[in-house]
Amino acid sequence: MDFNQYRYTMISACLAVFICITRCELAASQSSQISMLKNKAPFPVGFAIDPAMVKNNALYRQTIIEQVASLTVANYMKPSRISPQKGVFNFEQADYLIDFAKQQNKRVHGHTLVWYINTAPEWMKAIKDSTELENVLKNYIATVGNHFKGKVASWDVVNEAFNNQDGAVRTEVQDNKGKTVLNLGGILGKDYVARMFQYTHQADPGALLFYNEYGQEGNPKKLESVLNMVADFKKRKIPIHGLGLQMHISISTSDAGIENALQKSADTGLMIHISELDIAINATKKPDFKATPELIEKQKEKYKFVVAAYKRIVPVKQQFGITMWGVGDADSWIPGFCSCSDFPLLFDEKYKPKISYEGFAEGLK
Repeated sequence: MDFNQYRYTMISACLAVFICITRCELAASQSSQISMLKNKAPFPVGFAIDPAMVKNNALYRQTIIEQVASLTVANYMKPSRISPQKGVFNFEQADYLIDFAKQQNKRVHGHTLVWYINTAPEWMKAIKDSTELENVLKNYIATVGNHFKGKVASWDVVNEAFNNQDGAVRTEVQDNKGKTVLNLGGILGKDYVARMFQYTHQADPGALLFYNEYGQEGNPKKLESVLNMVADFKKRKIPIHGLGLQMHISISTSDAGIENALQKSADTGLMIHISELDIAINATKKPDFKATPELIEKQKEKYKFVVAAYKRIVPVKQQFGITMWGVGDADSWIPGFCSCSDFPLLFDEKYKPKISYEGFAEGLK
């Protein structure tokens, strides 16, 4: 071997060692970052997940396994999926995710037992007699609660009972798109929420019971209604353990509104769950929206603010956790709902962490 060949061989060997070391350091750095949410958060961080995605998308599944300690079954514990036909209960998809969570040693938060929305089972929406509907819901809660007893840590018992106009209990028969809803307040009376909590406690005395609502950070009347309900429940000894603040917010959402909702909710002494967090960049829902570096940076800072505010305002013993409504932008509900582009979550469409992930992690420090 002549000198030039020797020199080339040595340079190649050194370069290979350098690349190996660099890759190892990068892998270690990425591994440290990947585990940060689950391992560094002083409270459970979670995702709302879908069984088909867990089964069929390896990146989706691996991100869930690596990242979070808590899971919410996004749709398959809702009445529309559990009991689409009267007298029929289908637990297959929910059970699959319960088993998955158990295998991965993750907490499960049940969502949701009672919801007024137009996707409520058609057979249930057809009931107009108060006694019949009361008995149907009581039986539904007993059946579902008993099935999942000991498998879920907590339940969103009632979801979104208060309207957006004056914060009163919903009594409408149609939504703003003309679709029929389950008129719980109109048929059962304005105190039905309390009875649903009582039925759930009877079905699963060991589960923590949450009331889940959206818009508290921007709707003072709705926030006041939730707080008045909690005070009334406490006075009457109705079992309630926590409040879910969904926080489907945008980069334009007021920081003061977020702080106010967290502070007043925490003042109840109940567990506080940011239960469905996502932060839209396309705040005005433009169909032809394109994300810019400036907007992406604002999203990062908003995630950082929300997480830091939760840590700062909510006492440690009341921190139930923060759950993102989805895993990555590919499975977000927002684009389908608004018929527009948006990128509201911590991971991109290929489940790689975005700078919004960095913002969330910085908020934990």
